[in-house]
Amino acid sequence: MSSKRRYIDLRTALKNYLREQGITLSDLLSMMDEDKEGIMDALKKRVHLNERQSRMLEENLTSKQLNLLLFVIQAFYILNPSGLYKDLIIEPTREDVMYGDKVTFEGCKMILEALRISTSGLED
Repeated sequence: MSSKRRYIDLRTALKNYLREQGITLSDLLSMMDEDKEGIMDALKKRVHLNERQSRMLEENLTSKQLNLLLFVIQAFYILNPSGLYKDLIIEPTREDVMYGDKVTFEGCKMILEALRISTSGLED
C-alpha cells in the first residue's frame, strides 16, 4: 500500500458530490436562505469572524456565493472531520482552513478561491 497521499480539489469534490446526490448547484442554492442577514448569522456560527470581516463578506459576496460558502464549510469541513472525500484529501485541507471547530477568515478566503469566487475586497 502506498503511503503517498492523494488530493482532490474542493471544486471537483463539490461537483462530484452534487452529481452523486442528483442535484444541481442551482437546485441546492434555491433551497437555501436568500436573506443575507440569515446567511451571515449561520456563517458566524461556523466561522471565526469579527464585525469587520463579517461586513466584508456580506458586502462583497452575493447571497448565492455566501450560501455556497456556508454549504461547503458545513458539508466538507465541519461535518467531515477526516478531511477526506472518497479517500482523497480535500484541498484546501481541513487543517489549513479550520481552527478548533470553526473555519478561520483566511480559511474562508481559501475556500472561496478554491471555488473560483473572487476574494476581491476581502483584505484583512
